[in-house]
Amino acid sequence: MFGDFMRRKRRDASWPDVISTVCRCRDRFRIAFPCTETYISHVLKKIQMISADEARGSIINSVSPGTTETCMIGDCLGRVLAADIPAPLDLPPFDNSSMDGFAVRTEDLAAATRDSPVHLKLFGELPAGTWSRETLRPGHAIRIMTGAPIPPGADAVAEQEMTESDNGSVHIFSPVAQGRNIRKRGEALSAGALALRKGVRLSAASVGSLASMGISNVEVYRRPTVAIVCTGNEVVGLDRTPAPGQIWNSNAFTLRGVLQNCGANVVDLGIVPDSKEQLTSLFREALTYDAVVTSGGVSVGKYDLVLEVLKSLDVEIKFWKVNIKPGMPMAFGVSKTDARRVPVFALPGNPVSATVTFDQFVRPGLERMSGIEPPEPRLRIRATLEEPIRKNDGKRHFIRGIARNLGGGIVVTTTGTQSSGVLMSLVKANCLIILPEDCGSLNKGDVVEIELL
Repeated sequence: MFGDFMRRKRRDASWPDVISTVCRCRDRFRIAFPCTETYISHVLKKIQMISADEARGSIINSVSPGTTETCMIGDCLGRVLAADIPAPLDLPPFDNSSMDGFAVRTEDLAAATRDSPVHLKLFGELPAGTWSRETLRPGHAIRIMTGAPIPPGADAVAEQEMTESDNGSVHIFSPVAQGRNIRKRGEALSAGALALRKGVRLSAASVGSLASMGISNVEVYRRPTVAIVCTGNEVVGLDRTPAPGQIWNSNAFTLRGVLQNCGANVVDLGIVPDSKEQLTSLFREALTYDAVVTSGGVSVGKYDLVLEVLKSLDVEIKFWKVNIKPGMPMAFGVSKTDARRVPVFALPGNPVSATVTFDQFVRPGLERMSGIEPPEPRLRIRATLEEPIRKNDGKRHFIRGIARNLGGGIVVTTTGTQSSGVLMSLVKANCLIILPEDCGSLNKGDVVEIELL
């Protein structure tokens, strides 16, 4: 009863209001402890689940970018810039042709028609990579290739398709406008303008742009090195045959993959059983790295020891339990020993819960550590449901879905079972259907928001 009350509590209700309500209803809830406001406040705050937005904000505000290093651009794909890059020159550095054709003076073509073309004398050829110092004279044209500099005196390029040429002349069948088919100097970037901003992850196009400006190395943030710790007596490595009641450890490989996709260096510290002594030893080693990601051992069972051990190692737990499904037991803390701040992401053991909580909370934290300013939530788009979805709690749901184009719009259906232990439901998915906390059950044809995976 008390749990139902807490789940239905409005997010904007103040704690004094809640405490007062609980005190008035203590007989109904059968609360077996002294009903003073101070005591109840202490208990309620310890069991309160925070919202997904609060959890994300807490993580981002608790971490910061690491140190920087110089990186050759051939090795900096996926790295994050640590300084603004101003353009050292105009791009393009000179007026050039955007296609194969003929460099012309537009005034020579004013009277050109299909029936009465203008005949111009050909005056040489300009392949890309060459330069002409000769000024184009009236009544002349120069054959020019894509990328070649526009010769002095020319103010347009007549594309080859609107011409015919023979015996040293070119016949042009239509007037052309000034600037036609010319890429102007500096039209992409002018010298001194901001080319790439600090805090952006370098894409293949970004690296190519750096090369086009003659920049061979840049200052980037160092990749964080993240330790993975998988816990539980029930999981074993692929080098062992599971005993009855045991399963192979899939989380280590899933977490390694998503961490690498975030640009992190990964250190897998292996599997540790549900033992305080062994957990303490392994976590002490894990905290020597830039960040720690664990899976399992964060619920309320007898053998869920992760939070207890982390606290014993002076890890400050910022929050435990997020108002989401799947992944509610997730916790986050920060170790501040030896003048270092090491974030610890304690994820649930169920494979889908671990993956979803990583995507929603660990990823933005690692992006911030990698120097991205600021980490943005994934882009959401609207889609129409192809099936009903039942929801009867106040949590934010992340439902595995399959989105597709249909009739000019986007429709989405679930992948079937939404059990947090069925990793194949994520294999099939190309999106997450986001159902907010105040959303109830939905019907076929309702519009929802989705995040593409």
